[in-house]
Amino acid sequence: MSELVSDFLSRDVLGVRVGVLLLILPVILAGIGMNLVSRQGWNHPPDSRYYLPMMSRDMGHSWGDAVRTERSISPSWNLSPWYFADNDPTWQQVRLRFLYPVLSIPFIWLWGLSGGSMAIPVIGTVLFIWAIARVLQRLYGPGVAVIVTGAFSLTVPVNVYTWAGTDTLALGLAAVLVLNLPIDRRIGKANLAWLGVVSVFIALTRQVGVLAPAMAGAGWLWVLVRERQWRNRWLGSLIVTAATTFVMTVISMTAVSANTTGVVGRGQTTYFGILRQFVHYLKIVTEQATTYMWHTDRLLYALLIAAGISVLARFASDATAVFVGAVASTYVITAGVGFSDHMRYEMLMFPAAAVAAGGLVSLAIGGFLPKPVAQTGTEQAPEAAAEAAAAAPPRPRFSLGLAAAVARTAPGRFLGLHLPRGDRWKPHVILSSAVLAVVVWVSLAGSWSSTIAAPASPSFAAAQGGADYAVEPLAKPPAEQTLHILFDQATAMAHDNINLQGALDWAHVMRYQPIAPDEPGWSTRAKDGTALVNPNSMGQDQAMAEAYGRGLSLNSTIKSDTVKILSRQASAYGEDVVFTVQDKSGKVHQGTATTMYPVWSSRDSATVTSLVFDTP
Repeated sequence: MSELVSDFLSRDVLGVRVGVLLLILPVILAGIGMNLVSRQGWNHPPDSRYYLPMMSRDMGHSWGDAVRTERSISPSWNLSPWYFADNDPTWQQVRLRFLYPVLSIPFIWLWGLSGGSMAIPVIGTVLFIWAIARVLQRLYGPGVAVIVTGAFSLTVPVNVYTWAGTDTLALGLAAVLVLNLPIDRRIGKANLAWLGVVSVFIALTRQVGVLAPAMAGAGWLWVLVRERQWRNRWLGSLIVTAATTFVMTVISMTAVSANTTGVVGRGQTTYFGILRQFVHYLKIVTEQATTYMWHTDRLLYALLIAAGISVLARFASDATAVFVGAVASTYVITAGVGFSDHMRYEMLMFPAAAVAAGGLVSLAIGGFLPKPVAQTGTEQAPEAAAEAAAAAPPRPRFSLGLAAAVARTAPGRFLGLHLPRGDRWKPHVILSSAVLAVVVWVSLAGSWSSTIAAPASPSFAAAQGGADYAVEPLAKPPAEQTLHILFDQATAMAHDNINLQGALDWAHVMRYQPIAPDEPGWSTRAKDGTALVNPNSMGQDQAMAEAYGRGLSLNSTIKSDTVKILSRQASAYGEDVVFTVQDKSGKVHQGTATTMYPVWSSRDSATVTSLVFDTP
């Protein structure tokens, strides 16, 4: 009986020992299950207000129905059709992430929109666990795979961010990238096919920058320096990942009209200024990430520190190269956006960090753990253990014999099923191309379209009036009340009380007059001195939000209780007014403003979408 159990536990399921899976999967699945049933509304975080309507649109619903359905699931998050407007930069970036919404459709048929939207994130987490367990088992043995993979399965981001979003799907795809890289081995055509396919799919999941070519490029560079050979075993992976990333970048820049001007430079116009700003935000995101991990997730902190120590201890290794490439790519993303969002952006480097941390664990206690064992197919043992692996028998795999039977047929030979596992690239490419074609077709017919542009003024057009999805206001507060609230809010923003909701709308475009170079929109001002800005593009940049508050409140000098309306044009959705207001010196400022009536609660204030002074 014990032999049967031992044989069962030592078998491989998709390249991972059954014993390893039994030690890891129950823990992570129990944690995910507990979160799903206990956190309730936070199964659908703020970002889900984009993805759930995309799913509804992909299933044939109108924009109006899609927005109303999402509001019924997540009433705490504000959402309006102008969030999907053709001139909204956040939507222009999100609309390219259509892999997750389309893949969720079969599960929505089974469990509805609320439950079905959670399936793909859970699958993404399981994919991450399986992929890093497989690569760690190959490199360092099943003991290290259990320790490192089990530790990552207990970290806060892996558990908490298994919610209705793209975080864990991107994490799982990043792990598959690492799995197919030539870390301490040579890879076949099948691995190259997977690298190309996953590079395409991850670009349709979230913006990951140059993650794949950065890891492959670092590996190629390490081997080039070590072996003095530029045509080394990493060259193929570098070419494939660089080519697919370049193509997907060109497609995304062509297909969407996202305005990313100043994302990295933030108003700087010289190369030195941009570099200085970039280094400045490198410091900020590092401090934010380390502070978060110290207070919230010390296990993750320890794992990343272990990966860093491994870099020093095993600097010449392939694992070090991959980790360095992943860190560099991640920093480009986080420093570019200007903040670290509780390790959500940094999750993409977790698979590479797991491989590096596994190297340190192997160095420390590898002598007491089972050694790596060669597997059939393309999986090869590390070079240091090649002779021992060659002498060991191949690990038993579960097989029904169907592949061998199909390989003897004409279609099987066409697909290359009779070839060694590493050369079977056609099935991967054909199946993935079919999935991609379906995903693109469904998306183009559904969520890819935008709502009409929502300009800053007049109020009727700002609320997308005339469209069948325009939301009827729930109250009609007067403009003088709204401007009073806005000036108080702007003054508070200028003094470290950041709030981009209230009398402002988080997503709607806003026209105002920046009065200093550090204020958003300064470098894109029109001839009249006004600029169009989107508050949601500021992210969590506190300095920019404070500068925005100073611009709206004329450096905190406006006396909000002195607002007077000189003329008013009211529409069904808001007001366009000419007003005056005094500053603290007694000077009277005249200007124009556009307000939109509240659409989420009758107790809300109206929102200001245009505020232009005649003479600031």
